[in-house]
Amino acid sequence: MKKTAALLLALALLLACLTVPAGASFESEYKSYKGEWAGGGRSPIKMKLEGDTLTFDYSPVFYFSKKFGLAEEDKARIIAECVAGFRRWAGVYEINGRELTVVVDVHPSEAGSLLASNVRVIPDNSLIPNAMVPGCLLWWPSSPFLAMYRPMDDPRRRNFESTAMHEFGHVLGLFDAYGYRSHFYGVPFLADLADRLLPEAPPDRAPRDSVMYSGRDIRPKEIEMLLWAWKHRRLQLYTKSVLTWLGAEVSPAFSE
Repeated sequence: MKKTAALLLALALLLACLTVPAGASFESEYKSYKGEWAGGGRSPIKMKLEGDTLTFDYSPVFYFSKKFGLAEEDKARIIAECVAGFRRWAGVYEINGRELTVVVDVHPSEAGSLLASNVRVIPDNSLIPNAMVPGCLLWWPSSPFLAMYRPMDDPRRRNFESTAMHEFGHVLGLFDAYGYRSHFYGVPFLADLADRLLPEAPPDRAPRDSVMYSGRDIRPKEIEMLLWAWKHRRLQLYTKSVLTWLGAEVSPAFSE
């Protein structure tokens, strides 16, 4: 009787092992850092991967150029729109047949100087011609250089949510999906060079309505790219480009 009970117990344990596959959670598959959080420190972003929940904690410090003369209510509206854009990354995504919950916690504040900030609303100028996060070119989780720039003529007339969502993708570890040829229209030589060095992503990897192309829809593939970014500590690309020389990688999310 005891032998039969022991045999049944052993069989139950074996079946339990067979029904819980290796790498049963995203944490066991993608976590490669020690401790509770990755990133943080002098970086405005940190990440925690627990079971099947991916949590980003972001501390944007806003700076508004005094040249705009913005009222406090204007600043509050802009901050609220940006925070809404950052939080649009949250949700439940199906990745390779499993569901991953993404949580985005945002703790906004404001600084009176540009150097003390990491979200910078500034007048249009030739040095920063477009919204960008130039520090993402050498991205790693603890980078202190993930400042977001938003140059424009009049912030009162603009909505910030969609652009903030796109630029936040750079802070999280993704590069643009659109090609950089568009930055040099009117200068054929530079446009052709940009097309070779920083080409557009294939449409099957990044349709035109995807977040890192046009700032619209976040797809499960972008979330999988984030998992690889934080696992490998490398900027994720949609296709080969010159940035691989700087340590970026074509995301393993696209490997067959």
